[in-house]
Amino acid sequence: MNGNNNHHESLNTLNAAVIGLAKSWHVLKQTEKTWNIKDAQQHREKVGPLVQDIPAKWLAAETELQDLSDQISRQLRSDEYIQDFEKELRAAGVQLSGCFPSYMLPPFKLNISLDNYEARLSLGRKNERTSDLNPQQLAKWVSVRYKKVIARKFNAAAFMKDLIEAYQLANQLKYHEKNIVWGRAVPIIELYELLTIKASARQDYPKQFFIFDLGLFKESAALDLDCYRFELGFARNPSRAMTVVDSSGRESHISSLTIYCKEGDDA
Repeated sequence: MNGNNNHHESLNTLNAAVIGLAKSWHVLKQTEKTWNIKDAQQHREKVGPLVQDIPAKWLAAETELQDLSDQISRQLRSDEYIQDFEKELRAAGVQLSGCFPSYMLPPFKLNISLDNYEARLSLGRKNERTSDLNPQQLAKWVSVRYKKVIARKFNAAAFMKDLIEAYQLANQLKYHEKNIVWGRAVPIIELYELLTIKASARQDYPKQFFIFDLGLFKESAALDLDCYRFELGFARNPSRAMTVVDSSGRESHISSLTIYCKEGDDA
């Protein structure tokens, strides 16, 4: 939208008055520290007229603000806005499918609600929201979060080794056996908690990164490593699972992991 200052004279006038009032008020608040009576007297004389003028300036500006909001609302519902936004996303390197107001940006989902003027970016059950709907700003907001996840390199072997270590501990805690009982399911959420048992580790490896790695593991990696075979369990109730999205935008609710160790191999 074009924010030409010539079209918003009342807003500009109010803005100048508010800035002037804030500047003078700042000087007046500092008088107790500075003892600068001269500046205080000068700015006190400025504050009175500004305060008196602001109500009238606000009434004029309020009408322009409503007109501005109505204009933006109409533009948000236009084909031009959709085209501009999708163009900005692609220019930022974001791979998308779907159509306005719902997009798949694997592993993310993006939904834009024009009822409450809010965009929601979802990865699994984690959601982030913004109401900055300018196409350039919204595309930048999305791309920063998208690239932060996509740019990470996935090492399937290292990921499986981490899962094995966490599974062994979770297995013993759950089944209270002295030795590992291979072939029994443990909750996937507990595995993440064990992988990030330290607060610093959780900061370095937030849940959305684990969910993304889990999706890549499910989709592209062979579910075996050395003598170990991995089996993911799924749930209908997403509240008891981690929701992952594959490269085609399909959701899976992964609730557990079972690891089998080939008979005769030393775990």
